[in-house]
Amino acid sequence: MLELKHISKRFEEHLIIDDVSLVLSDCGMVGIQGTSGCGKSTLLYIIGMLDDDFEGEIFYNGEKVMDRSEFISQNISYMMQNKDFISALTIKENITLASQVSQFDYSPAILQKITTQLSIQDLLKRYPHQLSGGQLKRASIAKAMLKQSPIILCDEPTGALHSQQAQIVMQELKKLSLKSLVIIVSHDPLLLKQYCDSVLTLENGKLKGRLKKTSIIQTTHPQLKTYSMFFYSFKQLLYQRNKLLFLFLFQWIVIVAFFLIVTAMNGVFDAISESEKSSVQVNMMTLEKKDGSAFEELITHPQIKNVTYDYSLEQLQWSYQNKDITCFISFLPIQTSHIQLSKGRLPQNSHEIVLSLPLYQALKQPQTLTCLTDTKIEMQVVGVLEEYFFTQEEIYCSPLLQNELSAFKDMKTLCVEAKAQSHQMLYKSLSQDYFVYSDVIERVENYQSILSLARLIAYVFIGISFFVSLLLIGIVESTIYYERTHDVAYLLSLGMKRKRLFVLSIIEALSLGIMMAIGGCLLSAFLYFYFNNVYLLKEHFGILLSLHSILLSQYDLYGFIFICYMLMTMLGALLPTRKMMSINMIDVLREE
Repeated sequence: MLELKHISKRFEEHLIIDDVSLVLSDCGMVGIQGTSGCGKSTLLYIIGMLDDDFEGEIFYNGEKVMDRSEFISQNISYMMQNKDFISALTIKENITLASQVSQFDYSPAILQKITTQLSIQDLLKRYPHQLSGGQLKRASIAKAMLKQSPIILCDEPTGALHSQQAQIVMQELKKLSLKSLVIIVSHDPLLLKQYCDSVLTLENGKLKGRLKKTSIIQTTHPQLKTYSMFFYSFKQLLYQRNKLLFLFLFQWIVIVAFFLIVTAMNGVFDAISESEKSSVQVNMMTLEKKDGSAFEELITHPQIKNVTYDYSLEQLQWSYQNKDITCFISFLPIQTSHIQLSKGRLPQNSHEIVLSLPLYQALKQPQTLTCLTDTKIEMQVVGVLEEYFFTQEEIYCSPLLQNELSAFKDMKTLCVEAKAQSHQMLYKSLSQDYFVYSDVIERVENYQSILSLARLIAYVFIGISFFVSLLLIGIVESTIYYERTHDVAYLLSLGMKRKRLFVLSIIEALSLGIMMAIGGCLLSAFLYFYFNNVYLLKEHFGILLSLHSILLSQYDLYGFIFICYMLMTMLGALLPTRKMMSINMIDVLREE
């Protein structure tokens, strides 16, 4: 039994509902009529607790209604002039939605029986915009029948229907009234008189008329069951696919750009580090006294492997096939275990040399070169170095050649060879007392300085890209949620709690972020494999795209992208979702 006690409703200073008290049976059909704008729909919304801005109390089965959402979900079904459908869902999904929100179980057999009875069994896979007005009304009735609500509220259920369709709808509602309380608001007094057990008239805020008693039929409701509403979020994303396509493409480009920039930077730094370790002169450096005087004796230091006087080898002239050769010339160090050759071997006598790969290729694989001193010295090419990031055109001579080049000795400069793996430390130590020069260290520092600036610029670009991505995500999500204001109002009218609806919105946002991240990461992984293994970036530019560990493994970069996009989609959805959650359900339903 539904009881209204002293219900009043005001719009500003105008009294729409004036102290209405009413007791309604558990079944039967009650019609409410009145002039346009008299408050019929308002009273209907109050009865169904959609509108809680009123004075008075509502009791159901002797207990005051306190939890609006619980009361609506368990006891109420609506027909709201074709406003009770979600565009993203099929007719079948719309019919079953109310039962899922209310946590009522149902069987496919019952659904089939109901839809067949209403002649809409062939329309279940269609969407609301594909049905006529009469078909939508029958689908609305199917929702109420499936949910088996004790109270069915109908706002102009025959509006915009021709006479035959109106009759069919009223007949079906009449059948429902045998087990449920059906309350109809209509502007058609003839239909109300024809089908309703009682007809009340709302005039000047008062209800006039008498209620006829109807026999109470005990009904059983379906068993409660926990339903997941995740499908709703995915259906909404699928429905908005045209709007989301541009967003996805943009975000994938941003992810790929971020991935390529980071891995390329890592690859360059790795290549520089590898070149430093593999450089022939990685442990070699030259010293000068700060006063410019000559060294009286060779220096001793615990981290020094070998010390000799420097030789001005840049004064040496080299030729090949009577053509002068311009390149970097140096002696090989004593430590040679780090030197990697692409072919051949290291020199074993004074007239053997090794060449860098660029020089070897430029001279078209020479067998001998001529060194021009006081006499011509024929030098045999016995090995070719591996190529690294900053490899240049170079000739490396055996230290044994020093005995023949005494004229080039520089008594003011020492050539120092550090022990393996200690050149950096030795460089810093000796710099306190001497002018120290290291071609390798200085090249590395120059490259790293340039690349650090490039990395800073790249990260600023990435930061701006992510900020723009966040704005775009927020704009698209705001647009989508704004367009779904009706859907939100309708779900609330089904009794869905705002907290649950908020959680669904967050799940939808997270799903959006996950799909963006998956697509971007898969595309990035493909490009990573392609450039490293198919295009062979190493052969063209001397570097590899390189994944570095952030926390746990080299694949942390993908996890970072996932976390970023989950956070961005959540942040982008937070404001529009909060606004959506605060909407006035009745205002939305009235506007439409």
